[in-house]
Amino acid sequence: MIEPDQTAGFVELTSLYRATLQICDSLEEIADSLPRPDRKRCRQISTTLKPAIEAANRLEEKVLFPEALKRLHAEGIQTTIDRLREEHVQDGAAADEIERILATLSRGGGRRSWNTIGYMLRAYFLAVRRHVASEQSLLASITANPR
Repeated sequence: MIEPDQTAGFVELTSLYRATLQICDSLEEIADSLPRPDRKRCRQISTTLKPAIEAANRLEEKVLFPEALKRLHAEGIQTTIDRLREEHVQDGAAADEIERILATLSRGGGRRSWNTIGYMLRAYFLAVRRHVASEQSLLASITANPR
């Protein structure tokens, strides 16, 4: 049986995933709009990106990963959790760079080429979407197999 605290955590995590994927959609729109991105949108996303990613990662560490280790006895679950934890570190470092790029775009540009900026934005949001999909799958496995 899933405890009420865990259920609340899973509901919050689902909401955080939705917000993270919306940020990815916004990053894709910005990449598509280069070389004339919406400066206001760039500024907005530059301030919400890192806090959204960090909030989801903290809750995954607190609720999702311990529950997965406790409930799922699949081969390699520890390896999967370790990989996802490492991706948190990588995503956080990449989010710092994307945040700086967006702040620069909000002021009208920077020194990087538009192609480089577009590539960096796309590489980031594609990686984050894959990461979220992995964790949503893990969450679905847990909620489909309550004890």
